[in-house]
Amino acid sequence: MDQFILFGDSITQQAFSQDTPPRHREPSGFFGPALADAYARKLDIINRGLSGYNTRQALQVLPQVVPTLQQARVRFLTIFFGANDARLPNTYPDPQQHVPLEEFRSNLKAIVSHPCLLEHKDIRIILITPPPVHERTALNADRIREPNREPVLRRTAAATATYAQAVRELGDEMNLPVLDLWSAMMDRAGYHDNGVDDRLVPGSVANADDHANAVLESFLHDGLHFTRAAYRVLYDGMMDLIQENWPDQTPDALPFVLPRWDDQEAWKEARGSVL
Repeated sequence: MDQFILFGDSITQQAFSQDTPPRHREPSGFFGPALADAYARKLDIINRGLSGYNTRQALQVLPQVVPTLQQARVRFLTIFFGANDARLPNTYPDPQQHVPLEEFRSNLKAIVSHPCLLEHKDIRIILITPPPVHERTALNADRIREPNREPVLRRTAAATATYAQAVRELGDEMNLPVLDLWSAMMDRAGYHDNGVDDRLVPGSVANADDHANAVLESFLHDGLHFTRAAYRVLYDGMMDLIQENWPDQTPDALPFVLPRWDDQEAWKEARGSVL
């Protein structure tokens, strides 16, 4: 079967997770299983989420992530980085993950134009913006994890917003569809501006809007990683994007790779041959 590769950091890696985050009732993993179920017997969903990776590392390992044409054909590739690139420089602990904004943009551009991708002539590349950050929840998670250390913000809502904007701009420049997850979550939090004012961005400690913060808290169990509700937003956004850009590639539009068990004509034609 052709492959649908999910390439990203820990948020992608955990897309199939059956762990239940603290204070939640159900496992977080929804996006991966839902996508695999939707494309069952049509495309293979391949999880290439690499926890902790930034775009500098992603670019380096890309040829090991994408199969050659002799190994498999890639139908879809999602590129979902930025949460680690946007980590503030010189923050605890080492090693540092921060990648400056312009290098982040350059790395993404190098990834989408890499020869190992261009080898797959009909590959459909989907850029995904980094999601918002919930600063209060991140600080609380650090207090629980390391009670003897004063927590310090490693990621901020405003800084991450600039990396999301860079993904949008690259999508426009290279004519690639962008799943704007940052805006999808912020819309649900009652925020409809792509600006980066700390006083206005939900999730910032400078923002006193508790209602908006509560919405993001329901998405980000440690201020960064997803709950089931957040993965559902990602899945719904992915299905809408595919329907809009490639309606012939939606799950309902694709045939089974192997015939149904009761397709008598198919089995009659296949008798004595390899399907």
